[in-house]
Amino acid sequence: MIESFFSQYVNSTTWTLLPMLAVFVTVLLISRYITEHLYIFKKLPPGPWGLPIFGHLFFLRPCSHLKLTQLGEKYGPIYQIFLGSKRVVVISDPDLVKEAFGQLVFSGRPDTSLTKLIEGYGIINSGGPLWQEQRRFLFNALRDFGARTFGPKSSCLEFNIRDQVSELLVSLNKANESKIYIRPMIARAVSNVIGTLLMGVTFNESDEGFKRLLFLIEDGFKHLTVAAPVNFIPILRYLPIVRSAYKTIQNSKKETDAYFAQVAEDHRNTDIPRYTTDFVDRFFAKQGETKDGKKETFFSDQQLHQVMADVFSAGLETVTSTLEWAVVFLVRHKDVQRRIQEEIDSVIGYYRIPELSDWANMPYTEAFYNEVLRRANVIPLGNTHASLLDTQLGGYFIPKGTHIIPNLWAMHMNPDVWDSPEEFRPERFLVDGCIKKPGHFMPFSTGKRMCIGDTLTHMEVFLFVTGILQKFDLDIPRDEDFPTLDAENRVSLAAKPFKICALQRQFPALS
Repeated sequence: MIESFFSQYVNSTTWTLLPMLAVFVTVLLISRYITEHLYIFKKLPPGPWGLPIFGHLFFLRPCSHLKLTQLGEKYGPIYQIFLGSKRVVVISDPDLVKEAFGQLVFSGRPDTSLTKLIEGYGIINSGGPLWQEQRRFLFNALRDFGARTFGPKSSCLEFNIRDQVSELLVSLNKANESKIYIRPMIARAVSNVIGTLLMGVTFNESDEGFKRLLFLIEDGFKHLTVAAPVNFIPILRYLPIVRSAYKTIQNSKKETDAYFAQVAEDHRNTDIPRYTTDFVDRFFAKQGETKDGKKETFFSDQQLHQVMADVFSAGLETVTSTLEWAVVFLVRHKDVQRRIQEEIDSVIGYYRIPELSDWANMPYTEAFYNEVLRRANVIPLGNTHASLLDTQLGGYFIPKGTHIIPNLWAMHMNPDVWDSPEEFRPERFLVDGCIKKPGHFMPFSTGKRMCIGDTLTHMEVFLFVTGILQKFDLDIPRDEDFPTLDAENRVSLAAKPFKICALQRQFPALS
């Protein structure tokens, strides 16, 4: 009887407590979920609310670097926006950029519709072990070819650049002081520097394949800005204008892949000794090696073709645009042009060809180069990174997969650290006649994905600028306006088309 009573009591109590326990556990779990997510929400970088579905996607057009700079003035040096459903953190503080990009956790690349076109290959948009191995390999190759330091190893590369400078001078001389567009001349010269280094080839004006390649690269960069929204809202690819741009990029990639594949195959079928000529030869040599008894897996033909496309197109676009902006500032600032020429006349003279060894003795020309990089801001938002894991930055929580944009434009145009940043003043990089580069100057970004072509760009700009100004005065034709500082907004900030005259300088007769 007693056992029956207790049994009924226990069963009754259990059935009474179970619902209460379930409610308690449910409330506890919900409270914990809300607490954790509110904590994260409070710790996320500040930022404005965007439109449903679209976020800030259409707010940023047409000049995203300027719009992001405006937002930074309101929300601070680190803030977040949404592009479609993608969380994007924008950083305009140099110290935070250095902190972030020095860490492996921020070395990822966003996984987007357009990056899927390259299927994980290449050097620019690849990631993980493949990217780490390929960057190391490319860095070592550029170092051995003399493209990573000014010194004895750069002699062959210097000869190639000087050869292209001479070709450009011939073209300017043939123009006979008539008005010209200089960008196509610069692009051909830069292409030959990169082509020689990368593939051991040079091009000429009558090469139809080369002209087609330049068109595809130029046209592809223009269409990238139109197709970019599909990275954040894939359904937008069905809009006619976006679909057309996306299709053009797909077709251009197929055609450029075929071009570089043919160049690589031509290399493979030659008897040139490996490891002695160019990047493609070195890549083929690596394909034949083994690691831990296994064939290298990161050195496929597809990887080679994409690296060739990455290096050629990125180098062509950035160096050509930088040199074109250099010309813009030279014709807009005649006093700067004269001062560089005075330095050339003093250090090099009228007749000797400029050499890389002259660079150390020409601080004003070096200051001019730095000011062109700062004021032109050819890649104003650097290259977008992605966080590989949940992490912290600047006291804020950064979820895995967040896109990270370094606003280099904001850093280089910040009036708090640059006196009158809108003005073009090479003197800002000179202290007591010596070059002084502040820590907030990072035109090639910084960290583990810093642009690997910074030294090569430096070499090319120095030799082309000194080579041109040694022989010519650059001026604007009488019936033409000064080139505007407004840029063509595509992958890089390129100068809008303009015309110049190259007037031969008059020198004293040789004694």
